[in-house]
Amino acid sequence: MARRTREESEKTRQALLQMALEQYALHGIHNVSLKSIAAEAGVTHGALYWHFENRDDLILALCKSITLPFERYYLEQLQAIDQDALKALNAFLIETICHIASHQQSRQAFSLFYARRKELPLHAGIQDTLADEWDVWTGYINRFLKQARKQKQIAKKTKQQCIAEAMLSQVFGVLAVAEYMPEPVVFREMASTTIHNAIRGLDATRCN
Repeated sequence: MARRTREESEKTRQALLQMALEQYALHGIHNVSLKSIAAEAGVTHGALYWHFENRDDLILALCKSITLPFERYYLEQLQAIDQDALKALNAFLIETICHIASHQQSRQAFSLFYARRKELPLHAGIQDTLADEWDVWTGYINRFLKQARKQKQIAKKTKQQCIAEAMLSQVFGVLAVAEYMPEPVVFREMASTTIHNAIRGLDATRCN
């Protein structure tokens, strides 16, 4: 039997990760066996165990290899922050939400790691990775809020960390209803209205 190349091995690993993401996001972690993931990916049960020690190891690998696109849209708005921080924050959150809702892998990652988070194993590596992501994402929002304060768009006494946590939670809340909004345009309108109203409430320069 010919020895598999490194490229073939990596292809198998990626196929297993992709199938695990699809199956876990669709059916839930406790309703999918490792054997069924291997079968759906077209490989043997043994091949799965060659790449991953157990279910927790597989989920940890997923957690480390797939993330939501907050960084992409944060970087896109970096220059705009200096011009109008709240406007840039509005665009950052809306574009991130709409990307996640309209891209299959991002939707699946959100479903598995956030909508179904209570199903995740209490594995230190998994929980720590998700906590680190949360800190990074709230850090992005804090960057906008800090600049908004300098621009006197929000009150000096605004509790930035609390606001950042609340806004990220609101992003996840909007995404939680994405599956009930099959029309992308309708979903974008709903997401835009929700985020715009939240940011509008922070704007200290807005006339009542």
